[in-house]
Amino acid sequence: MTSSPLNARPGAEPLSRLLHPANRRVLVAAHRGAWHRAPENSLSAIDDAIGLGADIVECDVRATRDGVLVLMHDDTADRMTTARGPIATMDWCELSASRLRGGAGGAGAAVTAERPATLADALVRARDRVILNIDTKVEALAGQVAEAVIDAGMADQVFVKAFIDTEEDIERARSSPFFGRVPFVPMLRPPSGRLTAELQRLAPLRCPMVEVAFATLEELEAARPELARLQARLWINTIQVSHSLDLNDERALADPDAVWGRLLSAGAGAIQTDAVAALAAYLAARDPRLTMA
Repeated sequence: MTSSPLNARPGAEPLSRLLHPANRRVLVAAHRGAWHRAPENSLSAIDDAIGLGADIVECDVRATRDGVLVLMHDDTADRMTTARGPIATMDWCELSASRLRGGAGGAGAAVTAERPATLADALVRARDRVILNIDTKVEALAGQVAEAVIDAGMADQVFVKAFIDTEEDIERARSSPFFGRVPFVPMLRPPSGRLTAELQRLAPLRCPMVEVAFATLEELEAARPELARLQARLWINTIQVSHSLDLNDERALADPDAVWGRLLSAGAGAIQTDAVAALAAYLAARDPRLTMA
């Protein structure tokens, strides 16, 4: 059973306050929503994530052939819907006629009554309830996504992320007409030993948070002074495919101190997980101040 918008948490902090350096709260980010109880990237997955204690819901966005922005991770509809074929070759009327498959989808997953959602639907559902992290799966859609967020009046309730590997990536982000209007969170995958140096390059982006892939926990700890100088929160993934050493949800559910506890000690200020309820409960039990703004 999914939670309804009426019995979920009553409100969400504005992003500017939630990410402020003075806020000690460790943020819980739901990867593709709470997809264990609802189809991933669905409106019901957003509702469930809120009900389970998420501060942020991550969702993936693609565009149909006729330019409608939809929540979908894969480039085809096959895994998550009863439709088949590339999203970019379908009109919205065709995709919207399909039904979502439950959970993480696949041929064996049950077909639900729920239809695919548009980004516009997600913005309405999230408004004043939870922060949205939009993962634009096609770089060329970034401007269209940002424009939709601004038009919806949601610029303080949404952020977008993209990989920053080169100086050209930094310049592309800075030259976007939406730079400074919709918060931007860079994703770093630095070579071993280069995390602090890579963070130093981010100063022109004035980013409130940075997602980091890392080689050692010691490297994270050594980067804390630079993150403090940037006034940027550290985002770490513990989803199973995150490549954060062996610090993943499966291990965390068996021994949360060995995973989530170690990451908190290394400076994590936001953790993306597929185990939303467990992480929220762990943070509340460890230190109630970590769950309050």
